[in-house]
Amino acid sequence: MHFLGIDAGTTGVTVGVYDADGNLVAKSYSEFETYYPQPGWVEQDAEHWWNSIIDACRQAVKIAKASDSIAAIAVANQRETIVPVGRDGEPVSRAIVWQDRRCREEVELIKERIGEEKVARITGLKPDPYFSLPKILWWMRNRPEVIEKSWKLMLVHDYIVYRLTGEVVTDYSNASRTMLLDLNSRKWCDEIAAEFNLDLSLMPDLVNSGEVVGEIRGNVAEKLGISSNPVVVAGGGDQQCSALAQGVVEEGSVKSTTGTGTFMVAPVEKVRGHGDIIYSAHVLPGINVGEVSIFTTGSLLSWVKKAFYHGEGYDVINEEAEKSGVGARGVFILPFFSGAGCPHWNPEAKGVIFGLTLAHNRGDIARAVMEAVAFEVRSNIEVMENKGISIEELRLDGGAANSRLWNQIFADVTGRKCLVSSDVEATARGAAILAASGSDSFNGIDDALTTFLPDFTEVMPSEDGMGKYEEIYSKYVQIRDAYLKG
Repeated sequence: MHFLGIDAGTTGVTVGVYDADGNLVAKSYSEFETYYPQPGWVEQDAEHWWNSIIDACRQAVKIAKASDSIAAIAVANQRETIVPVGRDGEPVSRAIVWQDRRCREEVELIKERIGEEKVARITGLKPDPYFSLPKILWWMRNRPEVIEKSWKLMLVHDYIVYRLTGEVVTDYSNASRTMLLDLNSRKWCDEIAAEFNLDLSLMPDLVNSGEVVGEIRGNVAEKLGISSNPVVVAGGGDQQCSALAQGVVEEGSVKSTTGTGTFMVAPVEKVRGHGDIIYSAHVLPGINVGEVSIFTTGSLLSWVKKAFYHGEGYDVINEEAEKSGVGARGVFILPFFSGAGCPHWNPEAKGVIFGLTLAHNRGDIARAVMEAVAFEVRSNIEVMENKGISIEELRLDGGAANSRLWNQIFADVTGRKCLVSSDVEATARGAAILAASGSDSFNGIDDALTTFLPDFTEVMPSEDGMGKYEEIYSKYVQIRDAYLKG
């Protein structure tokens, strides 16, 4: 018996095949295209998501030799990204991706007509182009024909589940990122929708993560290389699924996933005021998480690789960054290449390379990127603690967790013990846990997590590193705050 965890990320799809003991048997990755039609615009073709699902599933299932033993499937996904779908099941237009920043006027409209405080009180979020509602309002104001032709507005999870089963559902962890879910009542918010004349029948039905949605329809299983008849289980947002797979299910720990961006999730016993951080639903029923986001982190190191390391791998980058040493020989980077997320919330912010001289090299820039991300993680830990959220340790996953150097930088800068998952593809594992929880083999999410929880490697902060980074972090904060205050 095997379980399929699908991670439909920002740049591609990762599929993991796991056995009943929680072991990763095989995985595969398939990338899709992203479009940038204007500065600040980021779009994707939903059909490309589906094609990548088919490609990655076929490969992973074939490698695992599990065609006839897949028992359940669940999807984790890039959140906030939304696509309008017509009654024929076809996308009406390209999806607007979470990174897209075109919706600034719509954000101001939300602030004027509802107010930041009320938005936070109802949804747990902060008005920002990041979320789905401003994207929907942009269509309504600029492309009304898109909404007129739409049958449903689907998040990435919803579209894939629809293609798998024909059912149109979303789970609470995803719905809580739209700015249309009342986080308290766990219902779509009539008040916000009415303020903008938005028909809530466009939104999917709400279900719990881990709930069986249905069986695969038609010949879809064959397309995926599957000969069994698996159930499709409601999944969740990628960051909440990652937190689940890391065992971050109660207050005291925080997970930090560094992929395209860096996303930190900490379960909270209760919402402790609003403002700098935002709150969302966990994939565990009835539990919320405090969350902070840094939009360009792994993608920034990827940019460095493309710009300065032509044809060379991340092993070379890590080697040269390590040679650069603590402080990157005086180079500082402000990692706001797609605006500034928590706790700054400045969509107009741009990236900055500060202190560059003719004596510097590409290794210094790479090191400065790693340190900048760690500095922002530390700032966000401080914000969480100021809200009364207890954080005893940091659990790391995502592509950056493959870097021993970067893990040590995180530990030294934050002064926290870091636990690095043996399976850095935690998002796909989280989806597989939800798939397993909805099968007959496990008694819910907690039971599946006990089996699927990976091993961790401890990375302890060094006294020398902590001491050096105190002064460097202080200088970084001065540079960053001076820039953001303009």
